[in-house]
Amino acid sequence: MLSDWKWGLIVTSVALLATVNSWAAELPPELQAVKQQIITIASANTTNTENIPAVRQQLEPLIAQLEAWFIANRPENEVELTQVPWKNLWYDDPDIAFAIDLGILKLEQPRDRIFQVVEDGYYYNVSEFVITLFDQSLKLQNYLKGEYTIIDPAGPETVGQSRRNVIALEFVFNGVWFGTVPRSLPLSWLVQAVDAKLLPTIPIFGPYGVTGRLWNRYVDDDLRIGAGFNTDAPETIDLYLLRRVVTAE
Repeated sequence: MLSDWKWGLIVTSVALLATVNSWAAELPPELQAVKQQIITIASANTTNTENIPAVRQQLEPLIAQLEAWFIANRPENEVELTQVPWKNLWYDDPDIAFAIDLGILKLEQPRDRIFQVVEDGYYYNVSEFVITLFDQSLKLQNYLKGEYTIIDPAGPETVGQSRRNVIALEFVFNGVWFGTVPRSLPLSWLVQAVDAKLLPTIPIFGPYGVTGRLWNRYVDDDLRIGAGFNTDAPETIDLYLLRRVVTAE
């Protein structure tokens, strides 16, 4: 007999597939092809840090086509579409992942194991660290929390405008725990348990008090293309491509 959480996972997955089919079908066929190009390019370069500027240059004209359609056809439920778990596909923000190699000591945050779980009023960047000392490795789960409000809301009078339903965020917590991110648990349940302190974490240093802005250049039930900046450097716009997921598989 299936346990409650497995039934919940099945129901969530079925609902996700149903909404994918209902909303994504509205995208014109020629833009469906553009969307697939974006996914293909990003997927081929998720872990590649050697060509980030070149990939951004390649992606920008394709993303601009999706964005133009999106801001003219912005879904009324954009905020709800965003408030789900996502997995990193590609990004160029140097503040997220890093690799430190001091010879006997190495620290890495794999780019293909980064997730963002958006809830109502807060979100968690969930990732993994690998610490290697004298060829002995230790894996850690990382939970970085940001609290947010929605500013510059979209409405009938803002059709055709970009940077609407903007997330105004502040990072308020950073913690780790031992092992990798559980792959069988729904990510929403996982971060809710972490946030309620039902699962243990060890607080660590982090970007406490750092503020920023995030908005969607495009979002549907499968793909999210976000952009954003730190409020102390608003001229630097970072790009984030994510795929919708349920678990950390």
